[in-house]
Amino acid sequence: MADRDRLLSYLEAYWETHGYGPTLEEVRRQMGFSSRSHALYHLLSLVREGRIIREPGKHRTWRPVSLPSPPVSIPLKGVVPASTPDQAGEVIPQDLGVLRLPAAWVPRRCRFALWVRGESMIGLGIRPFDVVLIEPVTWSEVRSGDLVVMRLRGRNQITLKELVIEPLKKAGGTSQKDGKDQAIYWLRPAHPDLQPIRLDRRMWTLEGRVAFRFGPVRDLEVMIREG
Repeated sequence: MADRDRLLSYLEAYWETHGYGPTLEEVRRQMGFSSRSHALYHLLSLVREGRIIREPGKHRTWRPVSLPSPPVSIPLKGVVPASTPDQAGEVIPQDLGVLRLPAAWVPRRCRFALWVRGESMIGLGIRPFDVVLIEPVTWSEVRSGDLVVMRLRGRNQITLKELVIEPLKKAGGTSQKDGKDQAIYWLRPAHPDLQPIRLDRRMWTLEGRVAFRFGPVRDLEVMIREG
């Protein structure tokens, strides 16, 4: 048992330093085992005891269960204005750096992050200098009430708003069942001084949906450096 306790301590220290696990040869040398099979025996014993886990078929994945999942790298692709489109102006996509975030914060489909400027979504808790994580979605996947990033086609003008999908009404007041193509789309701010914007899908591109947000982050350079 003493060998396994020492081995577990070694694995914990290795993961904290490198972000991945050691090779069998590194385990053998560090622990003074006579062979790799001897090292493998003790590693598998720790797996059976529920003290470490391993991803089958992958190298360097002997990970203590007491460790949190390693951080996830997400590119920060620029600024998204939470304002009216006429206030948004031209926003040039740019790589501001890479965020290293806790795995629990990053849904599986997220591909990039944006830095929020403006107050149009403050009623839904999105404040200036918040960071939003964006997952790609299609028009068939998006739902009324989703927070979306929209881009005006042919320009670098983007905005962050709540998407509202309003079914068309038949004569007599009943809703049509013909799907989203027959609906009216709105971009709705969450600010008492701003009005919803009717969305023409021919003019706007759906860049993605907000999957997670945190902040505010006022000193972005410090956050990138610490990540």
